[in-house]
Amino acid sequence: MKRISLFRAAALLAVAAFLVAGSALSCPVCYGSQDSPSTQGVTAAILSLLGVTGGVLTGFGSLFLRIRKRARALGADQQPAVTDKAQMEDERSHG
Repeated sequence: MKRISLFRAAALLAVAAFLVAGSALSCPVCYGSQDSPSTQGVTAAILSLLGVTGGVLTGFGSLFLRIRKRARALGADQQPAVTDKAQMEDERSHG
Protein backbone atom coordinates (compact mmCIF):
# COMPACT_ATOMS: atom_id res chain seq x y z
CA MET A 1 0.00 0.00 0.00
CA LYS A 2 2.85 2.35 0.66
CA ARG A 3 4.02 2.06 -2.93
CA ILE A 4 0.65 3.12 -4.23
CA SER A 5 0.52 6.16 -1.97
CA LEU A 6 4.10 7.11 -2.97
CA PHE A 7 3.14 6.75 -6.62
CA ARG A 8 0.08 8.94 -6.11
CA ALA A 9 2.13 11.54 -4.26
CA ALA A 10 4.73 11.58 -7.04
CA ALA A 11 2.02 11.87 -9.69
CA LEU A 12 0.33 14.69 -7.80
CA LEU A 13 3.65 16.48 -7.42
CA ALA A 14 4.37 16.11 -11.16
CA VAL A 15 0.94 17.51 -12.09
CA ALA A 16 1.38 20.42 -9.67
CA ALA A 17 4.83 21.20 -11.09
CA PHE A 18 3.41 21.12 -14.62
CA LEU A 19 0.61 23.52 -13.70
CA VAL A 20 2.93 25.94 -11.87
CA ALA A 21 5.54 25.92 -14.66
CA GLY A 22 3.41 28.28 -16.74
CA SER A 23 3.91 31.08 -14.24
CA ALA A 24 7.70 30.80 -14.57
CA LEU A 25 7.41 31.73 -18.23
CA SER A 26 5.93 35.07 -17.29
CA CYS A 27 9.21 36.28 -15.73
CA PRO A 28 10.44 39.18 -17.91
CA VAL A 29 14.10 38.38 -17.25
CA CYS A 30 13.79 34.70 -18.17
CA TYR A 31 11.37 35.29 -21.01
CA GLY A 32 13.50 38.07 -22.50
CA SER A 33 11.22 41.10 -22.55
CA GLN A 34 13.34 43.89 -24.03
CA ASP A 35 11.47 46.79 -22.47
CA SER A 36 11.53 45.47 -18.91
CA PRO A 37 13.69 47.48 -16.47
CA SER A 38 15.02 44.29 -14.89
CA THR A 39 16.16 42.97 -18.28
CA GLN A 40 17.90 46.25 -19.04
CA GLY A 41 19.58 46.13 -15.62
CA VAL A 42 20.83 42.59 -16.19
CA THR A 43 22.17 43.59 -19.61
CA ALA A 44 23.99 46.58 -18.11
CA ALA A 45 25.45 44.37 -15.37
CA ILE A 46 26.75 41.85 -17.90
CA LEU A 47 28.33 44.57 -20.03
CA SER A 48 30.00 46.20 -17.02
CA LEU A 49 31.39 42.86 -15.85
CA LEU A 50 32.74 42.16 -19.33
CA GLY A 51 34.30 45.64 -19.40
CA VAL A 52 36.03 45.16 -16.05
CA THR A 53 37.29 41.71 -17.02
CA GLY A 54 38.54 42.95 -20.37
CA GLY A 55 40.29 45.89 -18.73
CA VAL A 56 42.08 43.68 -16.22
CA LEU A 57 43.16 41.21 -18.91
CA THR A 58 44.39 44.06 -21.11
CA GLY A 59 46.39 45.43 -18.19
CA PHE A 60 48.05 42.07 -17.55
CA GLY A 61 48.82 41.63 -21.23
CA SER A 62 50.43 45.07 -21.50
CA LEU A 63 52.41 44.41 -18.31
CA PHE A 64 53.86 41.20 -19.73
CA LEU A 65 54.66 42.86 -23.05
CA ARG A 66 56.45 45.70 -21.24
CA ILE A 67 58.45 43.22 -19.14
CA ARG A 68 59.45 41.30 -22.27
CA LYS A 69 60.51 44.51 -24.02
CA ARG A 70 62.64 45.61 -21.06
CA ALA A 71 64.20 42.15 -20.73
CA ARG A 72 65.17 42.19 -24.39
CA ALA A 73 66.64 45.67 -24.04
CA LEU A 74 68.68 44.60 -21.02
CA GLY A 75 69.83 41.44 -22.79
CA ALA A 76 71.03 43.40 -25.82
CA ASP A 77 73.04 45.77 -23.61
CA GLN A 78 74.72 42.98 -21.67
CA GLN A 79 75.74 40.72 -24.55
CA PRO A 80 79.41 40.97 -25.51
CA ALA A 81 80.28 42.15 -28.99
CA VAL A 82 81.02 39.62 -31.72
CA THR A 83 84.75 40.38 -31.59
CA ASP A 84 84.74 39.80 -27.83
CA LYS A 85 83.19 36.38 -28.34
CA ALA A 86 85.78 35.48 -30.94
CA GLN A 87 88.59 36.60 -28.65
CA MET A 88 87.15 34.56 -25.76
CA GLU A 89 86.97 31.45 -27.94
CA ASP A 90 90.56 31.98 -29.09
CA GLU A 91 91.72 32.32 -25.50
CA ARG A 92 89.88 29.15 -24.48
CA SER A 93 91.31 27.12 -27.34
CA HIS A 94 94.88 28.39 -26.79
CA GLY A 95 94.83 28.61 -23.07
